[in-house]
Amino acid sequence: MTRNSKTKDLVLMGVMTAIIFIMGLTPIGYVKTGTLSVALITIPVAIAAYALGPVGGTLAGLSFGITSAIMAFTQPDLTMVALTSISAFKVAALCLVPRILVGFCAGMVAKLVKTLRVPSPVGGALTGFSVAFLNTVFFMSSLVGLFGNSDYVKDMKGEKNLILFIIAVVTVNVVIEWVSSTVITSAVAGALTKARLISTPAKRAEA
Repeated sequence: MTRNSKTKDLVLMGVMTAIIFIMGLTPIGYVKTGTLSVALITIPVAIAAYALGPVGGTLAGLSFGITSAIMAFTQPDLTMVALTSISAFKVAALCLVPRILVGFCAGMVAKLVKTLRVPSPVGGALTGFSVAFLNTVFFMSSLVGLFGNSDYVKDMKGEKNLILFIIAVVTVNVVIEWVSSTVITSAVAGALTKARLISTPAKRAEA
């Protein structure tokens, strides 16, 4: 990697981190219309993961987790109030761990699609979907893993096993999050690649 490429990567990481904090700590990251509440903060995480791979994705996921933890303790919804009364430490872990894993896994997806030379819009779409989808799966799994024995989560979960519990939370809101993350990340990945702001694998020399 050249010095110029490293500089571009650092600048892009800084921009994505700033966007994540702005979105995570303001209403911009969560669009609420009537009964709909759609999280858009996964999009800059997906862009960082596609542009910068596992390291960038992990750092972006960490930033996402930090903003989630801040909001959980400073502006909690009813669920976070109930969970914090059980264990503040577990709430911090619930906010951080799934998001870090999401960023890392999305970065691995991005690394794979680049290695396979998948066109950037398609690779961006796959990365964007993986972030939104895995965020749902990892968060709900962590919720059950950390608070599964509490009466609050038992009442939420009912008699469902983990898979059925996750499926039950896939509402219109969640589907919109998946679609928006997929479409927007695809468009941004294509644009950044054309602008040469994303490094792509060098072409193999012909025999």
